[in-house]
Amino acid sequence: MDRLVPAGIVEEWMTHLRRQRSRANDMIWLIEQGATLHDGQDGKPLHDATERWLTEQREVVADVNRLEELYKGINERRAHFGRVDPSDEPVGTVKKPARH
Repeated sequence: MDRLVPAGIVEEWMTHLRRQRSRANDMIWLIEQGATLHDGQDGKPLHDATERWLTEQREVVADVNRLEELYKGINERRAHFGRVDPSDEPVGTVKKPARH
């Protein structure tokens, strides 16, 4: 079953994703400038987690970039053609999983 999600909610999601990307870019910059992160316990660092964090933050940036391009592409097609190709999932539609 398809449900329409109001455009305002989709915009809020995109704003949230852009903020996540901004935070991830800040963390990448900090690490590239020499910051380190460590896993630890009771306030004592145990393992250097810097590379893991760097990899995760780069993945966040790549994921948000991909989702934003998808979002822009759908909106551009809509603006140009008045509607989206039926094979595309329209922005604002969430498919509810089928019950078994």
